[in-house]
Amino acid sequence: MKKVLGILFVMVIMAVSALAAPSDLEIVPVFLRIPEFVKLSVAPGDDGKFELFFDPAYPDVTVQDTVKLLAEANINYTVEVSSVNPVSGYESWANLVNISIDTLATGFGTPGVVTFNTTATINVIDTLYLGPIPSATHIADVVFTISAM
Repeated sequence: MKKVLGILFVMVIMAVSALAAPSDLEIVPVFLRIPEFVKLSVAPGDDGKFELFFDPAYPDVTVQDTVKLLAEANINYTVEVSSVNPVSGYESWANLVNISIDTLATGFGTPGVVTFNTTATINVIDTLYLGPIPSATHIADVVFTISAM
C-alpha cells in the first residue's frame, strides 16, 4: 500500500508540475491579396498565324484558317478583335479579312484557363480583280484584346 501511495504521490506531483509549466501563444492573421488578372496568348502548340490559301482547283471553298488562343483570368472577361492592321501595299486585301472568335468554348469569359478558336476568313472569288499575291505574303496583323468585365 505504501508503494501504491508513493507512486500516486509522484504522479500527482508530475501532473501539478505540468500544469504549472509556463506557456504562451500568439495568433498571427494571414492576409491574401490577388489583384484582377487577365492574360491572352497564343495557345501552346499553335503556329500563331493565319495562313489563308486560295486553291484555284476549289474556288468555292471558303478560304480560312484558325488560331487557338489561351485566355487566363481570375475574373470575368471579354475578348475582341481590336483591329486588323494592314501591311503597306496590301490594304485592299487586309480590309477583306474577317475575324471571328469562338465565344461558345467551354468556360469562355469566366475565371479560369480556356483555349478557344479564332478564325480568319477572306472572300477571294469575288475579289479576283485585286490580282495575285505571292505565297506566304504578310498582308495584315490582327490585334486581339482581353478585358475585364
